[in-house]
Amino acid sequence: MTTTTPPRSLTLQRPQLLTDLAIEQIRSAIIDGELELGSQVSEAQLAQQLGVSKTPVREALLRLKSEGLVEISPQRGTFVFELQPEQVSQLCRYRSMIEIAALREAATADPKGLLKEMVRCVTEMKAAEKVRDLKGLARIDMDFHSQFLSFCPNEYLKAGYAVLRSQLRALRNRSPIDNAVKSHQVLVDALAGKDIEAACALLAEHVADNEPRYRAACNVHLQAG
Repeated sequence: MTTTTPPRSLTLQRPQLLTDLAIEQIRSAIIDGELELGSQVSEAQLAQQLGVSKTPVREALLRLKSEGLVEISPQRGTFVFELQPEQVSQLCRYRSMIEIAALREAATADPKGLLKEMVRCVTEMKAAEKVRDLKGLARIDMDFHSQFLSFCPNEYLKAGYAVLRSQLRALRNRSPIDNAVKSHQVLVDALAGKDIEAACALLAEHVADNEPRYRAACNVHLQAG
């Protein structure tokens, strides 16, 4: 009796739900700055632009509301999020607490793995900074800080960071950093020297230094309005 090699398995690729596609497109438009902070968005217009019905757009906006990217008011409509100066301060204080705690735990749990990824990010920053790729710098900046959470074993800290991740990405893209390599290299150097507390102190200073830029990004819309 002869045996034949089984045919290569065929995997059915389930089409991505229209709602998921709408979420990705609208999220990107907000984060990348195509939709301005505080601007009103229309379900009908978004549906027309995306080539879908209003139902997946409505569901997408509800999901994005949970990410803090849109505000939905039954009386007024749906608006891209905007932050008042005090809210920016609150976001930065919260970010600082989460990232410092995550950095401390990550540097204890897997210092070599964390350091390797931080060095990778700074190397990418140097290349992006050299060609003035501001969008690339914003992406790498987010990647750098996300490493603290990636190597942190504390799931509660990871969940806490998810609360601000989308708003933070949107603010980063609207306020390019002009000293990315220098301000992140010092964190790498401190961790390479196994001085976790110094790294945490530098991180606190780094986040505080970013607050004026984030305030300015938000004030652009407030002044225009």
